[in-house]
Amino acid sequence: MNHSPYSPEGTASAIFLIALTLLIFLQIASRLGLFPGLVWTEELVRWLWVWMALIGVSEAERTNQHIRMEMIPELWSRAVRKTVYRLIDAATGVLALYMAFLGVKGVIRTWHDESVTLFLSDAVLYAALPLGAVLWAGRLFLRVSGKQQTNMAGAP
Repeated sequence: MNHSPYSPEGTASAIFLIALTLLIFLQIASRLGLFPGLVWTEELVRWLWVWMALIGVSEAERTNQHIRMEMIPELWSRAVRKTVYRLIDAATGVLALYMAFLGVKGVIRTWHDESVTLFLSDAVLYAALPLGAVLWAGRLFLRVSGKQQTNMAGAP
């Protein structure tokens, strides 16, 4: 399979990280008195961090950056390891879809709430969970189906 080193979710997370970094420098500059403080930057940094983290979960799954305990599975045959890892991935995918469902409920619950400094619906913040969870589940189910390979030693 031809794997690109970049994915849409990885690119989005990188863009969020760059924006986050620039906003933090902006906050530092304003606190040093270079210009009046911008009260909205602190809240926006938190929102960007949440979006970056939840979208980044999918990229971490794609590149096998999540932590796995491999001491005991190393004792098993490759076929047993492959089966166990697929079951774990499938169960985690179902859990991620449940998290997406809960995230949608959070979006609906906060639809009419407004951020204090950003003047946006809080639903924009909460929308990161269902989107990130669906992307994560998608990566897991791709691996379970064999359409996404892994480069982890001993894993399927």
